[in-house]
Amino acid sequence: MREKKESSMKHLTKVIIAVILFACQFIAQAQEAPDNIIGVWLNDDKTNKIEIYKANDTYSGKIIWIAQLENNPGLNPKDKNNPNPEKRNQSILGMDIITGLKYSDGKWVKGTIYTPQKGIYADCEVELHSDKQLNLVVSKGMFSKTKTWIRE
Repeated sequence: MREKKESSMKHLTKVIIAVILFACQFIAQAQEAPDNIIGVWLNDDKTNKIEIYKANDTYSGKIIWIAQLENNPGLNPKDKNNPNPEKRNQSILGMDIITGLKYSDGKWVKGTIYTPQKGIYADCEVELHSDKQLNLVVSKGMFSKTKTWIRE
């Protein structure tokens, strides 16, 4: 009888520990997941580094490095293709190119991305593939393209 009680207690203890660990995992993910996107990312063609940061309840991304400037430090690329003529003289370096991303169900959705090289705005969403890699889905009309960025 005593052995049966000890066996039941051991089983109950294991079940309680498993439940606690399971619950802790979800609590940790719920608290950390939205900000996991924050950091510096190298774009897919390795021409820009984009810093993704939190702005109130959304996430944005700005260009903080341009490969072209490595060999041309005095160069200051301008947003010459912007559809708004008043913005065509603004610098691309430091420009927000991603705005409005909101975290929902494990990904960041309902954002807008701007491509200064083409002067085009499109919808975007982001999903972390791993801590070091994100997939950026850019959509314009019925077309979409997935790009992979690497964390710096």
